[in-house]
Amino acid sequence: MSVTLGLLSCLWVLSCLWVLSFLWLQVFKTEGSLPPKWRMPEVPPGATVADESMECASGGCWRTITLVPAAGQSPEDLAREMGLSEDLSLSPTLFDPASVYVGADPREGRLIVHVGYQ
Repeated sequence: MSVTLGLLSCLWVLSCLWVLSFLWLQVFKTEGSLPPKWRMPEVPPGATVADESMECASGGCWRTITLVPAAGQSPEDLAREMGLSEDLSLSPTLFDPASVYVGADPREGRLIVHVGYQ
């Protein structure tokens, strides 16, 4: 019985921590929080990361990744391959309890990817 009680207590504490982190991100997400890198789309083979930076404005902060497509591939084709033909809204997960915005813009032969909390 004490093992069951201990397990339930542990689950209750973990649940409370998850709810608190969710609330924290909802209230303070504009204060410099960035989604973890594992929420970013995977870069396909052949494409390379030319630059990665963090930018902030009045709407919050976001990660900007500049990708160079593989030889013979257009930025638009790279966006389609990465599933970024349209802006995405990624649902909260167990380990990142907030919605994530992912968008891409072809520019000057490169693909500019933006990732941030909504």
